[in-house]
Amino acid sequence: MKEKDRLYYSKEFPVLDDADVIVVGAGPSGIAASICASRLGKKVYLIEATGCLGGLGTTGLVPGFAPMGDGFNFLADGVAREIVERLKKYNYANFNYDDLAEMRWIPYNPEYLKLVYDELVTENNIEVRLFTKLIDVIVEDNKIKYVVLSGNSSTYALKGKIFIDCTGDATLSYLAGVPCEVGDEKGNTQAPTLCSIFANVDWEKYRNFLRETGQGGSLVKTLKKAIDDGVFSVPDLHLPGAFLNGKYIAGMNVGHLYETNCLDDVQLTRAMINGRKLVQEFLYFYRNYVPGFENAELVVTAPILGVRETRRIVGKYILTAEDFLARRSFPDEIGRYNYPIDIHRSTPSEEDYKAFEEEFFKMYRYKEGESYGIPYRSLVPVNIKNLLVAGRCISTDRKMQGSTRVMPCCFITGQAVGTAAGLCIDNNVIPEELNTEILRETLRKFGAYIPSK
Repeated sequence: MKEKDRLYYSKEFPVLDDADVIVVGAGPSGIAASICASRLGKKVYLIEATGCLGGLGTTGLVPGFAPMGDGFNFLADGVAREIVERLKKYNYANFNYDDLAEMRWIPYNPEYLKLVYDELVTENNIEVRLFTKLIDVIVEDNKIKYVVLSGNSSTYALKGKIFIDCTGDATLSYLAGVPCEVGDEKGNTQAPTLCSIFANVDWEKYRNFLRETGQGGSLVKTLKKAIDDGVFSVPDLHLPGAFLNGKYIAGMNVGHLYETNCLDDVQLTRAMINGRKLVQEFLYFYRNYVPGFENAELVVTAPILGVRETRRIVGKYILTAEDFLARRSFPDEIGRYNYPIDIHRSTPSEEDYKAFEEEFFKMYRYKEGESYGIPYRSLVPVNIKNLLVAGRCISTDRKMQGSTRVMPCCFITGQAVGTAAGLCIDNNVIPEELNTEILRETLRKFGAYIPSK
């Protein structure tokens, strides 16, 4: 946005509390971070701008967890296991296998996922503040001293010892002065999606159609026909597809909103408006081209955009696509993960889609049992001493972010920084000075998958 003028003002804010750990952003990484810090006896605040916990998995209606295992090992073990097993116990998740190490997606109903998150933060005595937005950061001597928050009742500050950025957009880091990178060398980022929920779906009929046509959930042949018939205002061959979220309910991860910088309020607004129109196009497509969806009804579109990429912090180590290809291990790794590098393109061109297929299905995909390590240093920014970062905005190159951005990896990095924050306070050290062997051993006690060799 262009500036018309500049306004300078000063104002006093009340400091409402002094916490050990302040976590900003309550998606998967923020939930895992706050739980682990609290379990180490720390007073934790969890700040969330929306009205529920869970981020894109709940508010954003993203309909399933990416694979959590490598075929042999449950890589996202720890907090994520508690969440998924509780979903299964309550019959809130739609999967019929017991081994969470399998390389499969786990669909769930987002309403029930909200309830599980509510239970966990309540049981762990975390001070949650919903409808609360971070608006500023006070930094002194390369340390964050306060975060300034805006809630429904007032604008106020919280003081903390260790701060954790789980905003996805690296908002806390950016406001504190951490250097960040955005997108590719031209600033292009992955196209976002506005997710939605359809009802009245005949899943058995749909599955039979997929088996008979052999095209999978991406519906490539059917989608091409609809594009040729002029169904879509923007021809887009990339279709993540429908997920089973209930007996007759489908979580829809469909469509891309191209040419959207998700750090720009004007473009975000335009994308939300266009996204609701695009969902109507997909409703028509599924009703008229996809057996099992003939009577589908649109129930809801998400109140926030399904953002895949914005800022990445510059940390003590930048995890790269070369590390992915090397299946690299690190002495300070706090977990391992294996999701393919999944970069949704910035344009709808057929050339870009073919490049996606080459990367996602061939070039950057592991066999069973393979994984890469995530070093603790990638969660530690270069210049702010009492800040840790988890989730989509950790320190990676652009390609590697296409793997680390998904929810299971956010759980992995979140529980690492929450544990690290508690240990830093216990040992009176800043994050970059923390003994990573103590961190790794503590994470193992919390159930994290960290091989000894």
